[in-house]
Amino acid sequence: MRSVLCSLFVVSVISLSGCAAPQNNFASKVKAEGEQHLDLSQQWEQGQKDLKKGNSLLIDGRELIGKGKNQIREGEALIAQAKQAAQQQRQLFQSMANTLNSAQNGARAVVLVDRLDDVADLWEDADDKYADGKELIEDGNTNLAKGESSIEQGQNMVTSGRSRMQQAESTYQQRTGKGLVEQMHLEEQASEFN
Repeated sequence: MRSVLCSLFVVSVISLSGCAAPQNNFASKVKAEGEQHLDLSQQWEQGQKDLKKGNSLLIDGRELIGKGKNQIREGEALIAQAKQAAQQQRQLFQSMANTLNSAQNGARAVVLVDRLDDVADLWEDADDKYADGKELIEDGNTNLAKGESSIEQGQNMVTSGRSRMQQAESTYQQRTGKGLVEQMHLEEQASEFN
């Protein structure tokens, strides 16, 4: 009894694994027919790979363009802030520098020089912020260019992949005299009677 149950279990596992849904695409269907159309199956699968890779490149390209545009906006905002801060610090520095002539003693001159040094540091910070803004804009332009290139490559791969797939399907139809969809429909009808 035990061996019968084990045998039934093994048979059910095998039949269940046989019931697993096979891929139902052009390539799997053509492979099932035998080696006479294997080249078309491989051509179609390569087209499908190119299509997937192309779509991935399109997504990456759009992300790079979005990132580049954000970097350019941030860089422009940073430059605008830096210009304003630099102008304020320059005017303050010039105003304070003019008061050095009126310093009455060394202690007062030291205080004024310390203040001038603080203003000069803020002015230098504004200059650094300006340089950071320019660098962000350059990075943004680089990402825009990379994104546009990725989109162009992606579009070419999508077009090429679709073309390969359509060419494989067309060649198959020429070889067999019927379309795959038509054949799949006929086989489904035949399997209903089995």
